[in-house]
Amino acid sequence: MRRYLGGLSFVIVVGLIVAGVAVLLNHEARLPGAVTGAPQNGSVFVKEDVFPFAPCSDPDFVKTHPRYATCGSNSLENVNWVTYSDPIITLPRNTLVTMEITNYDSPTSLVDNYFLAPQGVSYNGQQNAINLDGKVYTANDTKSLTDSQNGVAASISHTFVIHSIVSSHQPWFYVAVPVAGSTDTHADAAGMPNKPAVTTFSFMTPSQPGEYVWQCFVPCGSGFNGFGGPMSTKGYMSGTVTVQ
Repeated sequence: MRRYLGGLSFVIVVGLIVAGVAVLLNHEARLPGAVTGAPQNGSVFVKEDVFPFAPCSDPDFVKTHPRYATCGSNSLENVNWVTYSDPIITLPRNTLVTMEITNYDSPTSLVDNYFLAPQGVSYNGQQNAINLDGKVYTANDTKSLTDSQNGVAASISHTFVIHSIVSSHQPWFYVAVPVAGSTDTHADAAGMPNKPAVTTFSFMTPSQPGEYVWQCFVPCGSGFNGFGGPMSTKGYMSGTVTVQ
């Protein structure tokens, strides 16, 4: 009996430790923002904002963008981390989605120019094309975005990549675009650029419901090669796309 109780106590302690770690990781993640595609002429429209730091910490920015006045309930939230505004995205199935990403962050070098090419998207009916801050680019001419001296993207800040989870047995779904970075040299007192860069593109959602992941693949975080911090914490430079 004593051996049985000892074993049971060990299992309970381990269970409590696992539960405690799970709660801590969930608390560490930042998941306040959610966005649902808004109907627009038979399609849906989704808007994302990208910031070099939490906009709630910038009084001047909040005055003109009151939506971002609150930092969120997570006391562990790092206001100095780069972040997308709405990590949780919900979209209807078999629908044309037009997405606009307004980016206040500056350009960052890509690790792999593979992500320069728009994939699985269109712009005004042109396949594998996007609008980067007012100019249309296709997969064939994104090489013009690179710095001729070092071969890396000179004007790209982030990427927005939706992809399937291989083991999920869902329809394959892949969308990848480079996101233009703000090159505005004028900023407010906190350092937020006055003029953001805007990336616009469209894509079709799968015909069946599914759960997908979106990620940024530009190393804009901390730690090894810049892939730590906001890059490895769910809700900053990654999130979910639910097709329903």
